[in-house]
Amino acid sequence: MLTIEVKYRPVIWLPFNRKVESKVPQNWGDVSQKQLIAIACLYKSAISDITFLKSMSGLKKRILNKLSDFERYKLMEIFEFVGNQKPYHEFIIKKLQVRSLSAKQSKGACLLAPQPKLKGVTFGQFIFADTYFANYQQSNDETDLNKFIASLYLGKNEKFEERLIQEIFLCIGKLDVNIRQSVALNYQLIHEWLALAYPLIFQKLASTASRSASGALNEEKDATKKPIDNNSWIKVF
Repeated sequence: MLTIEVKYRPVIWLPFNRKVESKVPQNWGDVSQKQLIAIACLYKSAISDITFLKSMSGLKKRILNKLSDFERYKLMEIFEFVGNQKPYHEFIIKKLQVRSLSAKQSKGACLLAPQPKLKGVTFGQFIFADTYFANYQQSNDETDLNKFIASLYLGKNEKFEERLIQEIFLCIGKLDVNIRQSVALNYQLIHEWLALAYPLIFQKLASTASRSASGALNEEKDATKKPIDNNSWIKVF
């Protein structure tokens, strides 16, 4: 985390300044759940600069509004890392609270993310999650997004079974879409980690989100390597 100090003038026509300190993330490892959602919204251009800076810096809107355009620009520069989807090995959103579709079960359930480095994730669970993720990237269909999340997030001490996807994906669809898309963004970072850890098996993902956030995406092409067709995972299984 990086500590920043912001000077602002509470009353514009009085020559008195105030100072406020705040801790801000420097990399993906510092990002909180709330900040990840703000980043996902930024990728979609669904958040204002002020709201984004508020989420990332913890500063109040009234303070941010008193800063000049140049000062806000310099503040935005600190979060330049969000435009580069570098490898990251764990889920930032650790749990999802979903409500049951059944009227008899009003309490719902708490679903937990896989452990860091996908520890405990079985091959079957991974191929279903990776397949639905690849389908969502191509189709942008929320059903694929919901099934992707349902493949990864399980109840405490619950073992993955294909039937669980069908049982909970509709419940997951009731969650805020920004939360669901944040999980997908997080998985892109994990996929980058997989490509780094296992380069002979996994290929880097060319993400439209990272293009829009960073302005350009450098892609390395190797004619001797053939990318894995994620849609073939089910056939392999």
